[in-house]
Amino acid sequence: MTRTTLAMTLSLVYLAASSGVGQAIADEAKSPPPMEELGKFVGDGTCTGRIVGMGKSPGYPTTGRYHGEKILDGQWVAIHYDEDKTDVNPKPFHVQQFLSYDPKRKMFVAVSLDNTGPEYNPATSPGWKGDTFTLEYTATIDGKTVSLRDVFTHNATENSHTGMMRGQNGDWVETDKETCKST
Repeated sequence: MTRTTLAMTLSLVYLAASSGVGQAIADEAKSPPPMEELGKFVGDGTCTGRIVGMGKSPGYPTTGRYHGEKILDGQWVAIHYDEDKTDVNPKPFHVQQFLSYDPKRKMFVAVSLDNTGPEYNPATSPGWKGDTFTLEYTATIDGKTVSLRDVFTHNATENSHTGMMRGQNGDWVETDKETCKST
């Protein structure tokens, strides 16, 4: 290797390090393994919330419980959410959501199943951004394909979930929101 080639190589290494590549590698080394990130979903709690009224359907308050656990040798996290039956909520919502990390796609994946029908909804997420974890997916509702989001937040005192649907004008519209306390 000539002195000029060595000098150029060292210059490129320095340039890459000073431009953030070195920091990105260092940050990646500090990040927890992806499945550890899903540990925020593990535990039990009670939730209060509200279904937002849409069209002719009025909104109403909800209460429920959640349970999250690692399953299948820690390769998946299963979340069970069950609303309580009340006078204003005679057909409570029940859902099971399964989350994991796909190393080939370098993203989190999820599948949810609920009591509204035989459909299942695969979703993806890039992961936690601060205290927020967002899953995006499409589903068929009343024969139409719609874009949906599940936005989860986690902090020291409570967890929350906000369901969202992309409206006809392209904006995201809140469909439901639950705030949960660990038990």
